[in-house]
Amino acid sequence: MSVPKLCLTAALLLVSAGAEAKPLKPTGAEASTSLPDDAEVSYDVKNSFDRKQSTVWVEGDTSSSGLGSWIRYDLDGTPVVTELRIWNGNWYTYDYFIRHNRVKELEISFSDGSTQTVTLKDEMVPQVVKIDKPVATSFVKVKVKGIYSGSTFNDTVISELIIYDNSPAETVAVSAVKASTVYPADADGNYEPKNVEDGVLDSMWCEGDKGDGTNQWLEFAFAQPTTVGSFVLVNGNAFSPAYHKKGNRAATATLRFSDGSTQEVAIKDFFLPQTIKLTPVSTSSVKVTFTKAYPGSDFNDLCIAEASFKP
Repeated sequence: MSVPKLCLTAALLLVSAGAEAKPLKPTGAEASTSLPDDAEVSYDVKNSFDRKQSTVWVEGDTSSSGLGSWIRYDLDGTPVVTELRIWNGNWYTYDYFIRHNRVKELEISFSDGSTQTVTLKDEMVPQVVKIDKPVATSFVKVKVKGIYSGSTFNDTVISELIIYDNSPAETVAVSAVKASTVYPADADGNYEPKNVEDGVLDSMWCEGDKGDGTNQWLEFAFAQPTTVGSFVLVNGNAFSPAYHKKGNRAATATLRFSDGSTQEVAIKDFFLPQTIKLTPVSTSSVKVTFTKAYPGSDFNDLCIAEASFKP
């Protein structure tokens, strides 16, 4: 399905590789309203910061199309907030994205009383909002000031929001990531290599080869040469343990560095983040070739949810 593409303000950017800020974990969150949960699905505000794009917050004020609805994220201390990353609308599927309202105008406010209003893009892509003047704050509050109307439902939805401060990122900054093959996009979304560094666990790169993923690869180019000491991986589809077992997961890999040296690594078969220690090496890139796969119960495609490197 084609997704509408509209204009955005200068403060708004598409997510690019290699964010060099540190994500913050809110200590709690409160929303003006939330749609009541049904028998199988929660629409609670906690879904907006659970690192999953397919779980969503849906406002519950049906009389106003979501206008005036808000979320307040409480922070630990008063970190200096520099940017937000927003998954606007309902990311459960492309169809749900179109059918529900999306945020158009968003007011962002902080504990010092300052505010900033931005126009979000009406497109199913993660969006970065740069804070005009980074601010030390104990909370971040986002308020819906305008919407893009859904085709079916009168509820406004935010799938995920990540807050970043001015601390250095714990991972090596990546300037580009590419893959040997990519599984074609479908109703659930895309499987591009950029998904392995977007900060959410239920988006992923999936290879598009006819085999089980053996000899398929991801290649990371760094913003500058750096010493790499560990490889951090979320293996397979990390939405849940059940989904993790459905597709193939990586079992072993060969890492090739820009100086031509290689290291072999074994990868555990679970869906939580795992850190694999490496012999430290100075490099401007790493090519990760998957040399063995754990078989999935339903699909014969190798997927990786997240991948990064630490010094």
